[in-house]
Amino acid sequence: MQQLPLYLFCALLIFIGAVEAAVFWMLPLWERPGLYFSVTVSPEFRSSPEGRRILRRYRTLAIILVAIGCALVIAGGTPRRWPLLILGIVWLGFGPLIAFQIAREAVTPHAAKPVLIREAELAARAAHLPGGWLLQAGPFAILCATAIFLHAHWNRIPEIFPVHWGIDGRPNGWSARTPMGVYGPLMMGGAIVAGLALITYGVLREARVVRVPGAATHGRDFPYQVGYFLSGMEYLLAILLSFVALLPLFGPPNIAAVLGGSIVFIAVIFVAAHHLNQTRAHASERSIVPTPGGVFGDGTLDEHWKLGMFYYNPDDPALLVEKRLGIGYTFNFARGLAWIILALMIVVPVALAFAALARRG
Repeated sequence: MQQLPLYLFCALLIFIGAVEAAVFWMLPLWERPGLYFSVTVSPEFRSSPEGRRILRRYRTLAIILVAIGCALVIAGGTPRRWPLLILGIVWLGFGPLIAFQIAREAVTPHAAKPVLIREAELAARAAHLPGGWLLQAGPFAILCATAIFLHAHWNRIPEIFPVHWGIDGRPNGWSARTPMGVYGPLMMGGAIVAGLALITYGVLREARVVRVPGAATHGRDFPYQVGYFLSGMEYLLAILLSFVALLPLFGPPNIAAVLGGSIVFIAVIFVAAHHLNQTRAHASERSIVPTPGGVFGDGTLDEHWKLGMFYYNPDDPALLVEKRLGIGYTFNFARGLAWIILALMIVVPVALAFAALARRG
């Protein structure tokens, strides 16, 4: 792999920073109409002068915090300054959340009384995976086909090959032609895809469907839409990790191809997120109409959302509830099963990664 020119490295950082800024710019819009920065509010507050002021301050601070993270990554671009690189990556992941918390604190004094009445179906939910088992088998078929191809071309794989490159484009990590070294990315992909499939099944089976009293139903319910999104992610990850597994045969990737693929990947995620948000907004269109009992946000109390992101309610039997920060579902962390599932989701991929590292040449 050729040395990465400085201007390409800077372009890559600008792209990452732009994506990060776009995510946090859109974050307040990825909420139900009765919520604002994870707080239940009256329908007119979003468009009020105070609501718009809070949004402007949040977006300004979020962009500044993203810029600080990018600056730290650039400053850590040399081997002697690698701690700054690590700090910058961590900051890009968590630093902009400071802006969200500040905005949430500003919105909290304007919180409205939530309506806790929920409508529910008495019949058990059918947990049919989107597309059936044939569609769900697709990502595993991609990974297995890649494994068969690698096995058929085993002798063409170098005995030692690079698996990691520094920011200057030079290899700094190597692996050997062993079953774990060659098939490791595919095994990790299988574990991740299996985890996503289980999450999809759990969402369809266990997630509480938020039905606004009196609101009409539009097409498939939100859990089913999320299930399709997760199924698409399975395919994307299977293709990505198959591409990684084929690098020993075809050599390092072209930088332009990586950047182009990244742009397409991010665009697909944004389009899917926008579609999910529109589905959720349509399903809750009546929630923006005030009622004598208060405002319907998502049928939960603000006090059960720690930092506006983590749901903890021992009195709620639900295992999965809609996120308030972002789109999708999160665990009710008052349920012990949630911690077990979360631990398995972290331990299995990490264990496979350590096993691959232990067998490097």
